Amino acid sequence: MLGATTRDLFLLQQDAVFLNHGSFGAVPKPVREAQQRWRDIVETQPDVFFRETIYTATRASAERIGAFAGAPGDSLVFLPNVTETVAVVLDAMRFKRGDEIVLLDVAYSAVRRAVDVTCQRTGAVLRVVPTALQMTPEGYAEGLRAALNPNTRLVLLDHIVSPTAQLVPIETLVPIAKAAGARVFIDGAHALGQLPLNIAALGADWYTTNAHKWLFTPRGCCILYTAPEMQELTRPVIVSHYYMDGYPRCFDYVGTRDVTAYLSAADGADFVESLGFDAITAHRTALIAHADAALSQMGATLVTPHAPGLAAWALPMTRPADAIDARAFMGMYWNDYRIQFASNAVDGRLLLRLSLQIYNDTADIDLLIEKLQRLGWAGQIEGT
Repeated sequence: MLGATTRDLFLLQQDAVFLNHGSFGAVPKPVREAQQRWRDIVETQPDVFFRETIYTATRASAERIGAFAGAPGDSLVFLPNVTETVAVVLDAMRFKRGDEIVLLDVAYSAVRRAVDVTCQRTGAVLRVVPTALQMTPEGYAEGLRAALNPNTRLVLLDHIVSPTAQLVPIETLVPIAKAAGARVFIDGAHALGQLPLNIAALGADWYTTNAHKWLFTPRGCCILYTAPEMQELTRPVIVSHYYMDGYPRCFDYVGTRDVTAYLSAADGADFVESLGFDAITAHRTALIAHADAALSQMGATLVTPHAPGLAAWALPMTRPADAIDARAFMGMYWNDYRIQFASNAVDGRLLLRLSLQIYNDTADIDLLIEKLQRLGWAGQIEGT
């Protein structure tokens, strides 16, 4: 049974309500214990681990994740986070002056920064696809087509948008970009463990996703899928002993890192399947519906289309909202009432984003709603 009965599996602060799992994750006891076993193995014989075990263990974990996410194990490599995978892909493209990169306007800020710096260094040009808080697949497709031209070399698409929680129809967009002759890189940071995935079938050149968000893996575990035709060009951004050994081996040992989070990803997948992926999805979906029923009564508008466990609502405001409003909104509810959620300001709208997990139940949502009804937020329309 999901909900409050699973809360004891996590070390989350007992006097608080956590409604923001997706930002930084939380690791359940079975996976924490699995990581500690790996750490013990490393400490028992470091030489054997780093000279031998690391390769077989990393490939075994990759095979397990591949079975879970629909990709061959040898097409997957581990990195600490999406930020580093973006650096890997941008480096592999070898941009030159006049090349163009297409990006959604709601791309994660660190991704946008990496693209901006790449353009400054290489002379490549960034084209941004405008989006809105209520989007249709047709709207995304029209925006992408308008941004494409013969100079487009890379299209970088979000699968689930971080600030707005929108689910992007990548199955529609990838063929459009490929037909234009562009390479496609999908930022699926929030996808693994939240969406049913068949990564290889999407047809993208690269797909990256964090395991430490929705797959219950220790932090510092990200997966990068590379299509066969791009593997020869795809190398770590840090040059180490095995840089020339080819994909995926060149990624399996990049200096002396703590790779126990990578190896524990397999246990994260086991944990999800032990509870039932469909049951977890149904639990999260029901919680979002419960929240929406109450928030809509307060004048909030659900941003669409949204992901199964991640959703955002635009709150009614008397004025445009900014980043200061969002930070103050989050800060007040955590510092004063120990309720953690995420908030962003997008296009002048103040967004309340809930990221709901197996340890949440309707009582968590009801407490948030009660506080919102009584305390509100800066700039709130009176009577909402």
